[in-house]
Amino acid sequence: MSITSRTPVLASSLLLTFLLASPSHAQPSSESFQMIRTGPGLSLHKEMFMMPVTFSDEYNGAQTEAVFQISAKHRIFRTPLYFAYTQISFWQAYDHKHSAPFRETNYNPELFYRTNRFQFYGGQVGADIGFEHESNGQRPPVSRSWNLIYFSPYYFRSDILLYLKLRYRIPEDEKEYPEAAVGDDNPDITDYLGYSDIHLFYRFYRRHLLHLMVRGNIRTGKGGIVLNYSVPIPKSETSFFTIRLSHGYGESLVDYNRLLTRIGFGIMFTK
Repeated sequence: MSITSRTPVLASSLLLTFLLASPSHAQPSSESFQMIRTGPGLSLHKEMFMMPVTFSDEYNGAQTEAVFQISAKHRIFRTPLYFAYTQISFWQAYDHKHSAPFRETNYNPELFYRTNRFQFYGGQVGADIGFEHESNGQRPPVSRSWNLIYFSPYYFRSDILLYLKLRYRIPEDEKEYPEAAVGDDNPDITDYLGYSDIHLFYRFYRRHLLHLMVRGNIRTGKGGIVLNYSVPIPKSETSFFTIRLSHGYGESLVDYNRLLTRIGFGIMFTK
């Protein structure tokens, strides 16, 4: 088994060791992490950021592009059901020779049920059970999409959130020919993205936040890792300087089977 294929297993072990070894000095509060907030109405979901400058050496002559993400969820009629929507865009803002186009945008609506929580090891444990669709809205041959059912147990306390997303891809029919509009655009996507994501959020020193995401497929040895580090902007409660590093497969749907490395700088509006 290669080092790459062992990455998800090693990451899981390290995260669990870190979680159990870290002391807790405060009562758990879901308000510390927007992904698991449970308030009524509209609330934030995943990270929301604008990175006007990112670098990736895979795009010859257009290595620098802007990347931004918006994300929110809505609790439906004060029930445990939530509707969420996330969108991430990759914008060739500095490629003026080609009119600065959007290279790729991924659309990700989801509907999920959030369970009750219970006390565990100085914190609380809960889970999300849901359905999500993700696609890039393109036509063949660059169309990409998949439909997923997921189960996401999580543990949190005031300084740590550990969120595990286990997913099952709903099968699609095979295309009759490569340019067909109907059928599976990306039948091998789980070979690259696997069946789970592990997220660790760690808050420390005056609201600094570290977010590590690891995914992978042990059988194929492929996967990806994303590391976000954000620092609060002075005199601001909702804005943060952020640096984001990603390596591996699945940064975007159109690049799900391309090995990419990217580093970006910008502002995270909430977290």
